[in-house]
Amino acid sequence: MSEYGYAEDFIGYGVELSTQTARKAASRPRGRRGLDRNAILDAAFDMMSHVGEVGFSVRKLGSRIGVDPMTVLHHFGSKDELLREIADRALATVELPLPSADWRADLRKVAVAYRDLAHRHPRLFHLHFRFHATGPADHASSEVVYRALRSAGVSDAEAAGLGLAFYAFILGYALAEAEGLLRPISDEDEAELLALDPLSCPATQALIPAFKALDRDAAFDASVDAFVDGVSCRCKAHAPRRGSRMHGSRQRVGSPR
Repeated sequence: MSEYGYAEDFIGYGVELSTQTARKAASRPRGRRGLDRNAILDAAFDMMSHVGEVGFSVRKLGSRIGVDPMTVLHHFGSKDELLREIADRALATVELPLPSADWRADLRKVAVAYRDLAHRHPRLFHLHFRFHATGPADHASSEVVYRALRSAGVSDAEAAGLGLAFYAFILGYALAEAEGLLRPISDEDEAELLALDPLSCPATQALIPAFKALDRDAAFDASVDAFVDGVSCRCKAHAPRRGSRMHGSRQRVGSPR
């Protein structure tokens, strides 16, 4: 077992077949006795981590572990549900924070966890865009985020949208980094930017030295801080001014009848 609690290699699953039954097994895989739902999920997670969604199918999974594809669907109901649980299994491999009294730190820690997830499992990270929630690990993460937003002073009406926006930002950032967007520009990229019309793109050309020296960690920290600071500023803008209610009361008390 790995340090995260799932098996590293399930290729050995299957039934030892005699020469006489080998042909029949090739057309109709037989499952190993005791191969339960968790074992199938472990195998699916391992396979997806290595080949990605393009190389993954229920049929290929069944062939790999020696079960009929219908057995897989019997346990999970559909391929989408299997993919959903694979995504949640991946999220469970990273360190998610517990809610604390520091809402800013909590949001930052969740952001770090999803960035770590993209680095660990780039071939299946995109699955987190597909589902509103992937399961228990995702709900634990969401609870931290929504508690943080409410602690910051965000109304419940806004917390739902801002929470989803936070995930859209973090998931998009992490995926872009995993795909290679957030990196120092190449010589070819620089040449293309230098060839732009300086009158039309003065700001873009002015940033060329910064693009060449881009620090991915610093860019990530600054981006998360910008989101957190935006939430803080929004809450302050909507907070009632101190003394405003008392000031109004004084006016009413001191006003002529």
